[in-house]
Amino acid sequence: MRNTPGILRLKPQITNKIRLKEKVEPGPIIRPGFIFNFSFFKRFDNQPMKHLIPLFMLLMFAGVQAQNPAVRAVGYHTPEQTTALLKEMAAANSGIMKISPLCKTFSGTELMMAEIGTETRIEKKTHPALLVVANLEGTTPLATEGALRLIRELLADPQKSKEITWYILPLGNPDGARRFFTSPLRVDGRNFRPWNDDMDEATDEDGPDDLNGDGLITQMRVKDPEGTMIPDDKDPRLMKRADPAKGEKGIYKLYTEGLDNDGDGQYNEDGDGGTNIGITFPHLYGYNQPGTGAWSGSEAETYAIMQFMTAHPEIALTMTYGSTNFCLVPPKATRKSTMSLTSIKLPERYARMLNADPDKTYSLEEVKEMMKAIVPPGTTVDDSMVAGMLDQGAVVNPLDADLKVYNAFAEKYKEYLKGKKFTGKRLDPARDKDGSFELWAYYQLGLPSFSMDFWGLPEPPKSDTAQKRPSAGEAPARSVEPQKDPVMTAFIAYNDKDLGGKGFVPWTEVAHPVFGKVEVGGIVPFADQVPKPEIIDSLVSAQVPWIFELAKEIPRLEIFDQKIEPQGAGIFRVSIWVRNNRLLPFPIAMGARNKVPPPAIVTLTGKDISFVSGRARTPFEGLGGFEQRKLSWLIRADHPEDINISIKPVNAFGSERTIKLGGN
Repeated sequence: MRNTPGILRLKPQITNKIRLKEKVEPGPIIRPGFIFNFSFFKRFDNQPMKHLIPLFMLLMFAGVQAQNPAVRAVGYHTPEQTTALLKEMAAANSGIMKISPLCKTFSGTELMMAEIGTETRIEKKTHPALLVVANLEGTTPLATEGALRLIRELLADPQKSKEITWYILPLGNPDGARRFFTSPLRVDGRNFRPWNDDMDEATDEDGPDDLNGDGLITQMRVKDPEGTMIPDDKDPRLMKRADPAKGEKGIYKLYTEGLDNDGDGQYNEDGDGGTNIGITFPHLYGYNQPGTGAWSGSEAETYAIMQFMTAHPEIALTMTYGSTNFCLVPPKATRKSTMSLTSIKLPERYARMLNADPDKTYSLEEVKEMMKAIVPPGTTVDDSMVAGMLDQGAVVNPLDADLKVYNAFAEKYKEYLKGKKFTGKRLDPARDKDGSFELWAYYQLGLPSFSMDFWGLPEPPKSDTAQKRPSAGEAPARSVEPQKDPVMTAFIAYNDKDLGGKGFVPWTEVAHPVFGKVEVGGIVPFADQVPKPEIIDSLVSAQVPWIFELAKEIPRLEIFDQKIEPQGAGIFRVSIWVRNNRLLPFPIAMGARNKVPPPAIVTLTGKDISFVSGRARTPFEGLGGFEQRKLSWLIRADHPEDINISIKPVNAFGSERTIKLGGN
């Protein structure tokens, strides 16, 4: 009989035999994973006890280090330890740091937001802010370590938070993250809300099973006449799809390791949980997709984060620590839009405005040309503007102007990594997922949205048999071997070189109640996604500080020049020039399109003055990186008077200047 889902199943475990206490003591944990897993040593070493002594010494050392939050310990932090560490750091730095619970997850775990800066005790902020969210998918524990490292660096150097408020959510999906610390180990970032995945009469009744008792959920290959998979002839550990054109015949079907617990003929289709918080945000939310929940924002975690963003308009930039890396590889403009590009029928009100026929259809290019005739000079008319005006579907690709900014930052980031001697070649990070926080922050909130993953599989060495690039005029040589999955190729090379082979479970025969004999094996859960604990510090120490370089580029709107021109009769023309002294535009192009965030307000005040033209409060927006703009007013002042001009954006740096007018 399977265990009933609930809080009793959430106890962190080192293996399926050695359990921690239900109440986890504060302090960093040595995460076994695929390096410190006792069952691994038992399988790969005939003398496992020789590994236990140094492991217990490391555990004792971690407990000593936990007394000082500034000291880094080896390993990954459990959700309980993450919360305990946040409380400890906040108590030790109460002048500039506080923590607040945003909500409770389905299992009752608090979602803790850290705030660092000189305005932590002030409700209405005057400084711009950065928001960092980490491990929303629950399967990226390194992201949490990066967020904790960021907090340490901010506390170590108060100058970094003197003018900026930092909001940091180190663990946005505690329930999903807890599975990284439980046995049997499996990759699953869903929270613990019961969910009937297979829509039958039971819920969470058919999850994976540890058939070989190694504390891991891997794969199960079953011989079947209708199978489509065969072992790779170059490396029999790997499975590949049989190619009939080459005379290959499939002999295996692949399943997740487990049983058909509910007897419906399907395997492991309805396990514990739940919803993956990392894919439940509004932009391109996947209705009725695995792990997306009932609706966008249906989970307390997602809704609390969305509420927080709404309540804090001072946020100027977001950073997601997770599985993508917009710093290294800018977001791609490759999604297919739902907008019809060839037969656009204009609503009557727009047809009149564009001098077009409402009964006729137009191509996208024709509509863009008509719009160019009516927009202000200098305005860029692009696909997204047409889509927004005509309500032709969601914008699904970054705007060209924003891509230029992302690409500029990517080049700077690569130079930054060179300066850190962090130049190892790696596979590209994962692509952004529909419904992710980073897409929502950019497309719907109009904010610069960056992300980092901190680690990826090293690029494998080139094979001696790899084909050479032909010289000019030379016919390309035919490939001497079939194309392999680049990710699997990279993982096998990394496993053999860096993990000593312990990241892959050899295919081993196991008895199965339905299939008779099956073979269980494959990649150890997380071995291809999570680096060894001993390199955590080297990874985050090199990459986390990049966010301080991004923070330097928050728009800074400076009044850098002025001009007073008497017009006679006590009237003066007052002109100022405002420059954005940073690379980031104010706002970015997507923000300008969406009319969010709010514009800056230019305020002109003085005693006994009146406005002939212009207003005391003027909205100001649309200033690109290192661009400037002139503003002018006609003001009546009957005697010499000081006037104050200030520009105050909600989520950027402003400025002010006092100037003197003449009199009659």
